[in-house]
Amino acid sequence: MSESTQLSASTATKLADAEKDLAVEKKGLAEDTAYLKDLKRDCQTRASEFEVESADNKAELTALGKAKAILLKKFAASLVQTGVKVAVADSDEDAEQDAKARALRSIEQLGKRLHSTALVALAYRAAEDPFGKIRGMVEDMIAKLMQEAAEEATQKAFCDKEIGESMTSKADKEGKLSKVNSRLEKAESSIASLTEDITKLSSEVAENDKAMADATAIRQQEKAQFMAVEKDLSESQEACAAATEVLREYYEGASLVQVGAKAHSKEVADAEDTKGEGILGLLEVAESDFAKGLAEARTIESTAQTEYDKMMQDGKMLKMTKEMEIKGKKSEVSSLKTTSTDLSSDKEGLTGELDAVLAYLDKLKPQCETKVPSYAERKAAREQEIEGLKSALEILQPSFLQTGSVTRRLRRAQ
Repeated sequence: MSESTQLSASTATKLADAEKDLAVEKKGLAEDTAYLKDLKRDCQTRASEFEVESADNKAELTALGKAKAILLKKFAASLVQTGVKVAVADSDEDAEQDAKARALRSIEQLGKRLHSTALVALAYRAAEDPFGKIRGMVEDMIAKLMQEAAEEATQKAFCDKEIGESMTSKADKEGKLSKVNSRLEKAESSIASLTEDITKLSSEVAENDKAMADATAIRQQEKAQFMAVEKDLSESQEACAAATEVLREYYEGASLVQVGAKAHSKEVADAEDTKGEGILGLLEVAESDFAKGLAEARTIESTAQTEYDKMMQDGKMLKMTKEMEIKGKKSEVSSLKTTSTDLSSDKEGLTGELDAVLAYLDKLKPQCETKVPSYAERKAAREQEIEGLKSALEILQPSFLQTGSVTRRLRRAQ
């Protein structure tokens, strides 16, 4: 019953530990699921934003291409026109200067408003150049801004992809590492518990062996005492029986002699008979006491031997049971140690992989960290710069449409 109670308590403890581990695993699974859901939502949001940005950039590039084609077409048309008078040329030149001033003023104001040193510098540099080069400078500036936008969009897509994949890998490694740590901790706890059980069972086996040895020593001592008592009582009983036999023969012989000898008186004969009966009775009582004592001693000895035999049998059975239990627990400890070694190896590998992912994320930080202003703010400012430069081109466009003077103006500018 004691062993069953202990086994029940041990089973209940293991069940409680298992339920606790199950709760931890469920909690970890819920956290991983929530994190994965958030990660998917963020990735979808970023993908949508990138698609919108890509569509905007594509539309913007398409519009710029169309505008450039229109300008080239009109510019080429103006080149083939001839025969304009010199007075008209002078008037066109004044119009050119006015358009140039307005375009440069527009670019300069846009640069100051957007705090763009590049636009301000373009306005100052274009003011010193001939009119024919301004359009090329503005187009070059638009192309440069478009190239910067494309490069930054490519860089952002790269960063989003690499950081997203690295964060997913990081979460995966951390989840696996957490599970490995939990299993390793559980294995080490089980090893410690089993080792404690083995120590306890070994102590119980040693106590059982000691109890059996003590019982054997006591039984041998009791056996030796019984043998001495049995010998003494048996010999005493036999002595009483022999003495009774001798006296009985003597008194019976004396009675026969007395019957034959008429010289003795009746009183003497009665006295002899009474004396013989008293001695014989005393010896018979003594013999009976010795026989009774011998029977009791043998009964006690038999009972003690039976109890001893039962105790030895129970002790051997208990020892065999506990030794089998110890053997099973040692086998379980050996298996758990192998598992612990494998888990330690897995932990080391996962730790190295996680460190590599974290190192790569640190490497990405300088080129992918959030800058001030943000990408959206830089994109909006760049779009405003492009729109402002387009407006400057529109201001310059009428001057380029003047017939006949374009060729001469370009030649003079060259």
